[in-house]
Amino acid sequence: MPYADTVATVRSWAEDRSIAVWTLFAGDLPPVAQAALATELERVRKDGAVVVLVVPDDVSPTPVERRLADVVVRGPMPPAPYGLLVALAAADVPDVRRLGLLGGSRDALEAGRCAGAGAVIGIATNGPGNRRLLLKGQPDRIVEPGEFADLDASVYGSERRHRERVLLNPGPTVVSDRVHRAVAGPDLCHREPEYSEIFERVKAKLFRVAGVEPDWSLVLIAGSGTAAMEAMVGASVRPGRRLLVCRNGVYGDRLATIAERLGIEVVSVKAADTEPIDPAAVDAALAADPAIDAVAVVHHETTTGLLNPVHEIAALAAARDVRVAVDAISSLGAEELRLAGSGIDFVACTSNKCLHGLPGAAFVLLSSAGTARAYLAPRRSLYLDVPGYLEAQRKSSVPFTPAVPAVYGLEAALDELLDEGVDHRHTEYRERVAYLDFAFERLGLEPTVAAADRSSSVRSLRLPEGVDYERLHDAVKRDGYIVYAGLGQAAGTTFRVCTLGALELEVLGGFIESLGRGLAEARLVNAAARLTAEAARAAQVMTGVSAAPSAPAATATGGRRRAAAGG
Repeated sequence: MPYADTVATVRSWAEDRSIAVWTLFAGDLPPVAQAALATELERVRKDGAVVVLVVPDDVSPTPVERRLADVVVRGPMPPAPYGLLVALAAADVPDVRRLGLLGGSRDALEAGRCAGAGAVIGIATNGPGNRRLLLKGQPDRIVEPGEFADLDASVYGSERRHRERVLLNPGPTVVSDRVHRAVAGPDLCHREPEYSEIFERVKAKLFRVAGVEPDWSLVLIAGSGTAAMEAMVGASVRPGRRLLVCRNGVYGDRLATIAERLGIEVVSVKAADTEPIDPAAVDAALAADPAIDAVAVVHHETTTGLLNPVHEIAALAAARDVRVAVDAISSLGAEELRLAGSGIDFVACTSNKCLHGLPGAAFVLLSSAGTARAYLAPRRSLYLDVPGYLEAQRKSSVPFTPAVPAVYGLEAALDELLDEGVDHRHTEYRERVAYLDFAFERLGLEPTVAAADRSSSVRSLRLPEGVDYERLHDAVKRDGYIVYAGLGQAAGTTFRVCTLGALELEVLGGFIESLGRGLAEARLVNAAARLTAEAARAAQVMTGVSAAPSAPAATATGGRRRAAAGG
């Protein structure tokens, strides 16, 4: 699939079919299946697909087969794939990933796979035995002929729900074709030397990106970023000591929760969700409590898109010989993070944020002092035991099964980042968010965090009066963009826009146009709802007036009579 390179790409993701042309080989399907497919393909054709019949030499297509097709081309007999490429050209579709193959035989399905078709569908015709034969061709799906149109509509049609979109959420991200291709690498036993070689390459590339020397260590974990956080916290505090946690957002709170669940006593230094942690407050807490063994701080609080002063905090902690653990899950790769000689000893991160990989590969970087501390801390977990990973590495092994495809993707993403240049990646992030900041100001959207404290990848924005988040989210989603709800103290009054991943600036321009329309639509809907409610209240008032009992007609006369009688 293409990455988010142009507005036209995004529009196609949002509106078009994923499979534009379906192909069949003449003589591949029995007459009964051909007849059943006729009705199915008519439905598919109405949704915009083109049907191409590939006629091998020495094969005469049946009248039904000719009626199935919009275009008929000549090509060699399957499993040779070349006829499918002729079909692609005849349909004027320039991307083989938008080609689909309907096959009733192993040879036809293999032709589709060898051509690189985006969908290879087996058409089952003779019960379970036939399905088992089709499995040998490794199709994506197997369906009865009469089930095909429903499959097409739900998975490949223009109205399908699950489709590629521009993810403007704080991870996972849109990634490049290079990364998608990498995760389809060979099946690999992690106990073989080939995996150890991959691990060593990934470690060296991560060290280059992070700017650290080989005296650092790497623990690579199959899991989300929270797995890396938990491994880091568990390894940072010795028995009977405390962890100082900097808390000014959801992820600082998560660090504290992890520590508490691991049986580590927590000392908190807090700030509002929109304010950075004050290094002086950390220093004062350290001075007041010599039992504090480590400081844990989130570099980039994606709750609000706030950067914490980790370098200043680390310098103060290091002066007191206190270890520092940094959650850099959504900052490494996008923000300046100086590790060498900084006093930072543990760094938790993951592949699927600013490194532009896919979910599943989390990791902890450890300085030499951090590694030494890990061996002094209690072994509080089995799966997330940092020394266990380091001991296995010394034997060129791993303690548990790694997420090999995610590691493939991480290595490709690191190659991509190093080809681009780390400094250039940082600059690109700053350019993206500067463009959005200018556009948000023109739209009247107010960031929740002061300019000096904002990150280069996340903006938390106040919802304008009268704008409902769900309605705004759904409006931009229709255009192919995903935004994210607010978190923490401002969950109901903010939303977030993030610029992580393989995005071009032109795509963000398309998003701003969509956002402007979405805001206008949300305001109109809200205004209409308000007017409707006011009209309903007015109607209730009028109904109450008309239903009220009228004054007796004889009142005035009765009054005069009483007056006369009194006279």
